[in-house]
Amino acid sequence: MTSQSKSRERGVALLFCLFALLILTAITTSLILLSGTETSVNANYRTEEIAFFAAKSGIYEALDRMQQSNANSIAAQVPTFTPSAIGGVLYIINSGSSLTVRPWDPTNAYFDDEFCHEGYAIAGMTATSPGVPCTTVPSGTSWYTTVNSNYPWSGTSTAIPYEWVRINWKENASQSYLSGGPSSPATSTYSVNSTGAASTPTCWNGSSEVLLSTPTGVSPAYTRCENYQSCGTITPSLSTPVLMITALSVTSNGSRQMVQTEAALNPPVVAISPCGISDPYGFFAYGTSCSPPSFDIGGNAFVDGYNSTSGGTYVATHSPAQGSIGSNGGVYAHGTSTNVGGKVYVENVGPPPTYTGACPSFDFSVSGNPLIGSVAVSTPLSKPTVTVPVSGSTDESSGHGSNVVLVPGSYRNLSVSAGGTLTLTAPGTYNVACITASSAGSNITISPSNKAVTINVSGTGCASAPINFGSNTLINNTSGIASNLQINYAGTGTLTFTGGTNDYAIVNAPNAAVVLHGGADYYGSILANTIDDSGGTNLHFDQADTTINGQAATTATATATGSYNSLAFRALSY
Repeated sequence: MTSQSKSRERGVALLFCLFALLILTAITTSLILLSGTETSVNANYRTEEIAFFAAKSGIYEALDRMQQSNANSIAAQVPTFTPSAIGGVLYIINSGSSLTVRPWDPTNAYFDDEFCHEGYAIAGMTATSPGVPCTTVPSGTSWYTTVNSNYPWSGTSTAIPYEWVRINWKENASQSYLSGGPSSPATSTYSVNSTGAASTPTCWNGSSEVLLSTPTGVSPAYTRCENYQSCGTITPSLSTPVLMITALSVTSNGSRQMVQTEAALNPPVVAISPCGISDPYGFFAYGTSCSPPSFDIGGNAFVDGYNSTSGGTYVATHSPAQGSIGSNGGVYAHGTSTNVGGKVYVENVGPPPTYTGACPSFDFSVSGNPLIGSVAVSTPLSKPTVTVPVSGSTDESSGHGSNVVLVPGSYRNLSVSAGGTLTLTAPGTYNVACITASSAGSNITISPSNKAVTINVSGTGCASAPINFGSNTLINNTSGIASNLQINYAGTGTLTFTGGTNDYAIVNAPNAAVVLHGGADYYGSILANTIDDSGGTNLHFDQADTTINGQAATTATATATGSYNSLAFRALSY
């Protein structure tokens, strides 16, 4: 029997142990490396998140300080036009300790390398493809303005690590992206309105972004979302600018984040009146004098009203209650039979039951035994602006037995003597310096009577008495519609009316003194600085003329207030 030696198997266990130890060492090393990688990943993620939220904090500072109610408001610096070579960009700078933040400098570490992608055509700046950082900015330094951050520790090493915030007005095509695929890449834009011009500013109407537009027929074109027409019959629909707010943050270890939001205020709401000059108080004196009174009525004058709307006549529609008078100053009624059928409007009324009293404490006073419908507290009316074109250089006159027919246009002096007739062809506008009809039987006629005539009186060469209608001068407006003859005068002279029995007209002379004589009848409306009807002319207010021609719509700008709404938010790869 043969026996075999087992000495050659010695040490096998040791060898296996070494191999196992080597494997365990490799696993341990891998775990250590993996743990270090995880730690680095977590650290990088943490700094990226710090940078992200720091950039958002810059957005929030801008949104906060753009409010007018903020103690450190920058509302006055927020751009009101889209970026251009002369401005439209506001930077909030948040320089930390020993940091130089110059986003407008391509050599600066915190250069604004996103701005060229927003579609603004400004000299010196060239757009790059989406995703490719910008390398240029507009030429010069007038395209931007700056303010400093006021966040806690701003300007120190412990400042929140955002570097700058840019605020500018969004255009229709301010958002670009790469389209077309790898073989044929192209730059496209996310447009607010694909049919609108790329450079049209964008507004927020309260529910969606829209392009800035101007209503049909309005000139000049709107330049602000908050623009509207100052008067009209339709309540304006306003909007507010959509602002692009972009912020860059860079942490101390180099983590970089850029974020952007679109923000807008809620649109303001405005109330407008119909175009024209409002005449809610009937025959009205804008003057504020109490003594002597701005409105003097006596001589047994009678005040009532009617309504010529839809062909209404005085006979069919008149009533005492429709006839009112008013003043920004004093009203003095006197005489035994003077009668104001409607209301007397003044700012300061006396104690009941008469509501009268002496100046200066009270604005309505009486003597004798005038009859008054009632006394009411009024809101002072602002004098309207009256614009009168330049008059012509040709005089026209009509003597006894003659009839001079004029066509609309510009003249110098118009005069009518006794028995003469001056016929104004209607419709049309007449720009004149002076009108004189100083003798009995003078006649100024509108033809055809159902058309309207406007007479603009400049007062050139006759400033003290630009209009003088003498005894029994007849303003022959047989339509019974006072607005078919409107006389506008912007000066401070005296207008004298000593008319006949059929004077239908509107006198718009807010700076002038109007004097009525003759005990006749005047139908329509008078707006003047002072009105003297102590001679007893009966006044019949046409209710159709509570708004008269004269004040055209102009472009006004509303003010939006409150907090900004964030309309969109995105992280950018720059």
